[in-house]
Amino acid sequence: MKPLRILDDVAERDLPGIVSYHLPQSRAKAEAIVAEYDRFIEQLRRTPAIFRERPHGWRVCVFRSGSYSLYFRELGSCWLVAGVFHARRDPDWIQARLLIREVRDRKD
Repeated sequence: MKPLRILDDVAERDLPGIVSYHLPQSRAKAEAIVAEYDRFIEQLRRTPAIFRERPHGWRVCVFRSGSYSLYFRELGSCWLVAGVFHARRDPDWIQARLLIREVRDRKD
């Protein structure tokens, strides 16, 4: 089974930004989002193909605890978790961010 690789952008930018947005209004909601993220990651470590591939090549986990989606895809050597974005973001903006992050990761 391929390993799961989580980009630094997810751990250092996306998730902390979401938590800092919700924390002042509702600690419970912020904690629920983090707990759901942790469940998704654990699930992806065990069975990443459980989520279907979308036409754009990414697989998407939709959060129940907030309006967010986690984007990941299968690469040759791993499963890449590349972003957690608000579901109401412009799809073209999301795709551009994912492409930038994936290309930057391949250069590193």
